Order: sequence, then structure tokens, then C-alpha cells
Amino acid sequence: MPKLSIIIPTHNRPDRLIKAVESATNQSYADLEIIVVDDGSCPAANCAQLDSRVSLLRHEHARGVSAARNTGLARAAGEYIAFLDDDDVLLPGYAEAMIEFLDAQKGEIDFAWSSLNVQDEASGKSAVTRQRPCMIRRQSGSSELDYEAVAYVGASGMCFRTEILRQFEGFDESLTVSEDRELAFRMLSGGSGCGAITTPLVDCFVHAGPRLSTNENLLKQAQSDALVADRHAGFIDRHPKLASRYLNLLARRQKDAGLFEDYRRTLVRILRINRLDVRALKRLFLSMFLSAKQT
Repeated sequence: MPKLSIIIPTHNRPDRLIKAVESATNQSYADLEIIVVDDGSCPAANCAQLDSRVSLLRHEHARGVSAARNTGLARAAGEYIAFLDDDDVLLPGYAEAMIEFLDAQKGEIDFAWSSLNVQDEASGKSAVTRQRPCMIRRQSGSSELDYEAVAYVGASGMCFRTEILRQFEGFDESLTVSEDRELAFRMLSGGSGCGAITTPLVDCFVHAGPRLSTNENLLKQAQSDALVADRHAGFIDRHPKLASRYLNLLARRQKDAGLFEDYRRTLVRILRINRLDVRALKRLFLSMFLSAKQT
């Protein structure tokens, strides 16, 4: 049984997929398997020949990234599971650092993530994101700053204890956006712990090809985040710093998608949790001012 299973969902990005798979096979830690799940690509993905540790599964029709990840989860044999998007790459020390980090916690946390190097291919600019430290141990809670960090999680580069992830039944297949935060909120609400490595171990690329996080998908992003915010309202509202980050993100997406009534309702919700949330106050005041001016 390998120590780590790396699951790479893919859909119609053959050139980028090869780079993602090669980054997994080039890890300094060798005791791993790589499971590529082709979510209905046309033509079908072809990468199993790259390394004996690579296996390829296929959905004949596209079912979405959450379903693809869950298909990999069902097949994985590793003690740990890491997820990698097909347009990202792992740095060579990712697997070794993540396993060492999770092993050191002796079962007190069930998932972890690292910082990201985000590279904009059009502008050539790069930035390190997801740098906030976090350590929330099972059942014992932590500081509000740790919970705030959870608002920034993303599936690519996250690593889970396989047994625990299966207990929580993986990703919600009704979601193709915000499914990673929904899973994190669900697991923490259920008593799991999590932690972050602040060293960047994943390269994430902003590119012109098909991506879920684009302006064309603003409505889908806003609707998915709103669903997650409502589903996990109890958990989110108990942690004011997390609520501020996540709900302000939701409000911005609602505004950008033209959902102005929903936008104002979300700002009011933030202020009910913390009436001194400066960002929400400014946004609500400006929204009311513009609304009054238009009438």
C-alpha cells in the first residue's frame, strides 16, 4: 500500500495534464501512486505511459470535478490522499513535506494544505497566496485567526487522511465551485482538525484556457458560495473572522454577478455577526447611497 495517493482530475487539457503528472512523478518522496481521472475529455486523456505508478480512470461523460475527485478517492490505496488540479504542478518536495507534517500531528489533524505560487501567464507576474498559518486540532478548537485561514482553502494541493475523508464521503458532487470550502467546513463542523504549511509547495497558473474561476462563471461562483454559506451558517457565524473573510468574498461575487439584493443581504448578515466589520460597513453604505441616488 503506498503512503500517498495523488489524484488529478482532468478535462480537455492534455498538455497541462502532462506537466501536472510529471510533477507528481518527480517527487522526492517515491512511495506514492498517481491516479488521473479523465472526466469525459475528448479526445480521451493519455498519460498512463509516463510512469508505472500512474493509473488512468475515465468518465465517459463529464460529471464535474467533484465527481472526478470522488472516483479517485474510491480507488485510492494510500494512507493519505492529495489532490492536484490538472493545470497546476507540485514542487518536488511537496509529498515529503506534507507527509512529514501530517505524521508529526499524530492523528490530531485530518487535512492540510500548503501555500501556492500563483503565476499569471499573461502578465508574467507572480505572487504567493494561502500563506496564513493554521493549526486546528481535533475537538480542541483554536484561535479565530486559524479559522480565518480556512476561508482561503482550495482543493489543489490539499492532503487528507484517506480514512477520514471517506467517512465524510468526499466532495459534494452537486458543486463544481466552492466544493473545497464546503468540504473543509463540513469536516471541521464534524470534529476534524486541519493545518497549513506556509511554504509554497504548489505552482498555480492563471491562464487563458478553460477555467472555473473566470468572469464567465461569476454567477455560478456566487450561487455556489451562497449555498455553502447557508448550509454551514452555524459554523461560519460562530467564527467572526472566518465569517468576515468568507462572506465578504461571497458579497463581492454577488455584486460582480449583478445579484444586488443578495449582495446587500450578505453585508447585513456580516454586520449582525460583527457590527464593526469595516469592509462590510463601507460596502453597505456605498450600496445604499448608490441605490438612493438612482431613485
